[in-house]
Amino acid sequence: MIEIKIQRKNDKIVHFEIRGHANSSEYGQDIVCAAISSVSQMTLNGLLEVLEFKNLKYEEKEGYIVCDLENSDLTEDEREKAFILTESMYKYIEEVAKAYKKYVKLTIKEVRK
Repeated sequence: MIEIKIQRKNDKIVHFEIRGHANSSEYGQDIVCAAISSVSQMTLNGLLEVLEFKNLKYEEKEGYIVCDLENSDLTEDEREKAFILTESMYKYIEEVAKAYKKYVKLTIKEVRK
């Protein structure tokens, strides 16, 4: 199962963590895993390569991505741009999680500080 944890602060994503594999089909044929992997990679690449965030705190390895926007040294403008990408990612993940409940667990937590 893929476990996705999203933290929001003031209705904006400040942290996301994606781990595991869907195991909904054979390796290389798993459309659920491919969907989540693609959208999370696209989002991280957008933050790093397109927006060129130099101070982004993240970790990426096989079956695992974590991105900590809250504790990254970002300007307000960068945070607003990140919101567009992460919210797009969230909307896509939300639909995949609804369609494939057996393989994707999505948890959203509102943090207050």
